[in-house]
Amino acid sequence: MAVTIPDESRPLLWLRARPRRTVLVEHLLHVAGAFAAAGWEIARGELGAAPAGAALAVLDDPWVEPLPRLAVALAAARVAGPPAWRVPRLLGLTGPQGWNPAPPPATMREYERVTVRRGGGAAVALGPAAWCGFAVAPPRDAADLLRSGWPPERAVVLLRAQLFRYADPAGHERRELLPFVPAAARTVVDVGCGSGLFGGLLRQPGRRVVGVEPEWELALQARKRLDLVLPLAGEEGLRSIRRPVDCIVFADVLEHTVAPQRLLRAAATALAPGGRIVVSFPNAAWAPVVRALSAGRWDLTLAGVQARDHLFFTTARSFAALAGECGLAVETMVPLGGGVPWRERLWARLAALVAGGDPSEMAAPQWATVLRAS
Repeated sequence: MAVTIPDESRPLLWLRARPRRTVLVEHLLHVAGAFAAAGWEIARGELGAAPAGAALAVLDDPWVEPLPRLAVALAAARVAGPPAWRVPRLLGLTGPQGWNPAPPPATMREYERVTVRRGGGAAVALGPAAWCGFAVAPPRDAADLLRSGWPPERAVVLLRAQLFRYADPAGHERRELLPFVPAAARTVVDVGCGSGLFGGLLRQPGRRVVGVEPEWELALQARKRLDLVLPLAGEEGLRSIRRPVDCIVFADVLEHTVAPQRLLRAAATALAPGGRIVVSFPNAAWAPVVRALSAGRWDLTLAGVQARDHLFFTTARSFAALAGECGLAVETMVPLGGGVPWRERLWARLAALVAGGDPSEMAAPQWATVLRAS
């Protein structure tokens, strides 16, 4: 069904992405609300016609965060008619289009600071059909865009504008967790296995890998990679597996639950003697997050420490205490992920000094731990 444009004098955000995963649906609601608050019209479905006199933004990729300030910068451009921009790509073109290929900033406060900044820029190329025939790229990529066999009718560079894209957490193999899984484990249960990429790495002769995944779309993908996938929530899945098992993995899972201690206790009862539980979790004490919090900001993002679907936040010390309450002892606890810029490290050192903490506990966005029965 075609969507009519209520007010052609206002810029229009066309949400053409149709995700089914809960976190992406909620993210698009956030984007729509933010743009509506900034004065944009919102459209879903099929457009009957492009707006005649206002800017049009078409969002095909639900993994981007098109902040209203970036949309305002794009809407302000004038190139022989109303500007238009689209995310993510044109058919026939290769490579990243519509976003900065660098990882996005860690917090929304930093995201807002660098999205429209001095010295940056975005090249917008407009084609014959403006609402579906254009692309956005950083200036350094504009030449390749124009040489790609798709000559646009016109092009413009918007100064101080850039767009970032989040990576899908379900698309990570998580190879960094492999050393924590005991080599002798014959049965491994990957709770919240996603599409099964990590569990697929764990498969080897003589080992059985079972996945537990409540998102049906991801569970179907995981079935192609694992020995068995149960399309169930965590606790129900742990109750349904054949016990005992040698290793249970929670790779960035517990933060999506309201009561992680219930999952830990259920896992502890399913372990064989000498079994291990491998957990990775985001670090709520990561320096960029704490710094934003000290500035009065706690903003949800699509991925990362402050991800929109996170319900439980903890630190290395607090998680060790929680594990102890569940009858588990920490065997190993190591930081994961890259560090932070020197300014953040300096700030973290000063903040830890004032609070009596350890600045090294603020340097990594994640922790990995191995638990055993205490």
